Amino acid sequence: MRQWVLVTSWNPLEVWLYDEMYIRFGVVDYSTDITYDKFMHLTNNSITKHYTGKASEIKDNMWTNAQFVKYLKDVYKKDIWNTKIKPSIKKIIILSLQSAQGRVLQRDKTFEIFGYDFMIDAELNPWLIEINASPAVDYSTVALAITT
Repeated sequence: MRQWVLVTSWNPLEVWLYDEMYIRFGVVDYSTDITYDKFMHLTNNSITKHYTGKASEIKDNMWTNAQFVKYLKDVYKKDIWNTKIKPSIKKIIILSLQSAQGRVLQRDKTFEIFGYDFMIDAELNPWLIEINASPAVDYSTVALAITT
């Protein structure tokens, strides 16, 4: 999952989260038995667009946030997104920024955009994979065109 984050001040910390996220899927089903298949382990569109095997049922291997929220409601019959996943993601983002807050030089009238990448485990807990400085915000798929 990609969450765009805008930091407009480090002290005091001012953080803005873009409402729309997108969810990436691997083009090959995940298996712990196979460790060498980049199409199984990497979900970046710049890699998956080169896959020549059987096409995924998920268009462009991505969902919009709305598609993911609908899926969660359909499967779990409750609002898991707003009660569990989204608050956890916000908490992780704030804690990560607070951990760097004392090390970042504050510059007036500037901002920084970060791309936070998360994965969701079987218990629906988000886990931070990485934080991208200067993430790409262009669109190359339908899901990204809707999101951006």
